[in-house]
Amino acid sequence: MFKIIAYKIIGFFYRLILLRKHVILKRGVSINYRGVNFKGKAVIEPYTRIASDPKITIGKNFYANAFCHFLGKITIGDNVQIGPQTVIWGRDHGIAKGELIRNQEHIKCEIVIEDDVWIAANVVILKGVRVGMGAVVGAGSIVTKDIPPYSIVVGNPARVIKYRE
Repeated sequence: MFKIIAYKIIGFFYRLILLRKHVILKRGVSINYRGVNFKGKAVIEPYTRIASDPKITIGKNFYANAFCHFLGKITIGDNVQIGPQTVIWGRDHGIAKGELIRNQEHIKCEIVIEDDVWIAANVVILKGVRVGMGAVVGAGSIVTKDIPPYSIVVGNPARVIKYRE
């Protein structure tokens, strides 16, 4: 019981500190306070989960729509917008034969999202990916490889269909 109260108190004061940076966390946002660093203004819509492993850095003027999920070592640049139900996942299970998958170590790789990126709704970005500056990721895309700067990508797996002019 005491731990629950302590976590609520810590969360309350952390949210006050974030408000001074103009970071707005809407209701139902779950965040790992120790591992997430906001560099400036941000809006996180309801029921988004931000779980660092070990650290998530979020740039200025960030926006994440509802029901997003961030996990792993993630670096997000300035002026990034993310649509609803997007998953940015910086780790997965090992798949070696001879041992249960649930008992295998996680494989972790950093995800980097550069400045001025728009990620539409229901996108999945997997470990080890770099999304280049000014890129646009179309709705429902699954990103498994690096995305060049100023490109527009769509599909499963996501591939370049054109470049921003």
